[in-house]
Parts: sequence; structure tokens; C-alpha cells
Amino acid sequence: MLKYITEEEYKELLDAKSIPDNFNNLVIEASNYINHKTFGRIDENNIPEQVKYVTCLIVDLINEENTQLSEIGNLKSQNIEGWSESYSTPEEIKSDYEDKKQKAINQYLWNVIGIDGNPLLYCGVC
Repeated sequence: MLKYITEEEYKELLDAKSIPDNFNNLVIEASNYINHKTFGRIDENNIPEQVKYVTCLIVDLINEENTQLSEIGNLKSQNIEGWSESYSTPEEIKSDYEDKKQKAINQYLWNVIGIDGNPLLYCGVC
């Protein structure tokens, strides 16, 4: 399975004391997500530090997203005087975290060159 980081790299890059409980699954999901978004251009034998760092960030975002989706009643807004509450739907949560993951990829990988000589985020003719 594709894994861009190890447990030790995760702890070192994020200065974390521990890893998420389901780290192995999360890192596989994050690595495959990044591989998809970068069109398979990452050299698995020489993974750039930016890719390792963004993998850590995506692992955390996927973990947060899973936590949000598993909780019942994700309060989105509340009006005290008229007492009304609204909650996030699973689709809103997924959309929000998809945006966060894409922003992390755009921020850290915009200038990284892939194994084919093109930027990782280059998708072809515009």
C-alpha cells in the first residue's frame, strides 16, 4: 500500500507526541488522495519533504472529518434569543474538509516538480 510517511516522520514533522489510533489506515488514505490529486507524479523512492508534510496535514484533516461524521449533531449555528439551532449535514462536513485538504495541497505543493518534470499540480492543457 502507498504510504508517503511513517509514524516517526509524522511525529517529527508535526512535533506530535503520539499518532492517531488508526494511523495506518489514515496514512494510506491520505497518500492515495495526494497521489490522485498530483496525477501520480510523486517519486515514491525520493519523496519530497513538502509531500511528507502535506501528508501529515491530510492525515489530521481526514481524522477530524471522520470524528465530525461520527458525532451525532454537529452544531453549525445557534440563536439564543429566538432559540434556534442548525446542524451540519454529512455532505456539508465532507465538502468543508475537501476544501481544506485541497487548500493544503495547493499551499504546499504548488511548486514541487514531479518525476516527469512537470509540477505536481499541473493537469495538462488549460
